[in-house]
Amino acid sequence: MIFMEKVMEKLRTASFLIANISVYQDIKADPVIQCYIDLLENLTEDECGLPLNYLVAEYAAICAQLYESKHIGRFFDYIYNKVLLSENLFSVESAKGNFGTLPEYIKCAVTRDLNALYALTCITSEDIKAALNYRYPEDSDLIELLPEYESEPFCYRNIGCWGDNAAKIAEYHHHNGIGVFSEQIAFRFDGEAIVPVKNIDAIRLSDLKHYEAQRNKIVENTLSFLHSKPCNNILLYGDRGTGKSSTVKALLNEYYGMGLRIVQVEKKNLNNLSKLIEMLADNPLKFIIFIDDLSFSHQDDTYASLKAVLEGGVAARPENTLIYATSNRRHLVRETFSDRDGDEIHRGDTIQESLSLADRFGLSVNFSLPSKEKYLAIVEELAKQRGLEEYIDQLKQGAEQWAIARGGRSPRCARQFMNSAEAKIKLGRNA
Repeated sequence: MIFMEKVMEKLRTASFLIANISVYQDIKADPVIQCYIDLLENLTEDECGLPLNYLVAEYAAICAQLYESKHIGRFFDYIYNKVLLSENLFSVESAKGNFGTLPEYIKCAVTRDLNALYALTCITSEDIKAALNYRYPEDSDLIELLPEYESEPFCYRNIGCWGDNAAKIAEYHHHNGIGVFSEQIAFRFDGEAIVPVKNIDAIRLSDLKHYEAQRNKIVENTLSFLHSKPCNNILLYGDRGTGKSSTVKALLNEYYGMGLRIVQVEKKNLNNLSKLIEMLADNPLKFIIFIDDLSFSHQDDTYASLKAVLEGGVAARPENTLIYATSNRRHLVRETFSDRDGDEIHRGDTIQESLSLADRFGLSVNFSLPSKEKYLAIVEELAKQRGLEEYIDQLKQGAEQWAIARGGRSPRCARQFMNSAEAKIKLGRNA
């Protein structure tokens, strides 16, 4: 009986503490925690008139969602991860480096909330089963068949009582940002919401061969951005397959540890670009807004939204965002001879309007197709990187034939050939 009294008191205390959370209110909306709160309330009522099946269904739903989560049934890890992802006054101000200036009553509230959430993680499957047995002793055999979850930490070992570590959590936010941005590094903007991209191209700067002068300009600008020094929006333009998009993706893989994130925007969503920038404005991380394969028709007026954000709008661009765009066109707006010979009286003004967008990028970097010698040098470097030095002569011959068949030489063409050739070699066939 003493054991049961301790279990029920443990559940009642956790239920009371969770009900009085203030700073971390958003966590209570999580489906697992919401369901757990309901279960605790029902189990600790003086007179629970609910049937056993109802409470069992609640408990089973909790286990099912924990199993399906990335933490695979680990309750402690699940809740602590929600703490790290929470967007609230404490996490936002901590991300800005303002934890030390928060009022003491806010810090006390944070401590209470963290201790309440920690108390929730201390409830085990055995505690829930014991409480159910206490309520429904006639069904003890059935209750023993219920599923279980793991209460011990796995990913977050040795962190102690959470309330005592508020300063460490604040430091985490300062270095990693808030919400999903602290956990993911690449995103896309669908016009309304920022959506994480889970399968990221793993390309690194070291994987990109030649074009060092072009990439050095972009790297220097990016490092200036990350160190809050003067920097420019960049237009990467030139021939297809020369590594423009790959360079931007490689920057993310190289510098995400310094707080860099990328949000990709498709042209159809450019009209909402100012909305995206407002959504990112208060985040302490640095964001490259990436627009790939950008071009406009002469009749397309959506470029006005991009122009206003680059330079010219009333609102200044926040210091935590830059725009990197790639295009096969230097001037971005497709123009025909008929456009130049049109019947507009001031057609010179129209032409200047079309060309003005590209001019608003502070830095334009040209990527042009390599010569035959440079193309074969890229193939040779890729071969060395992949440990295929003994096949270099054979690979060069095959790479040239591959390029002729595809109508041109480019770094992308070289990489595609090497992927095919490496597979053949490892299968014991001629490259």
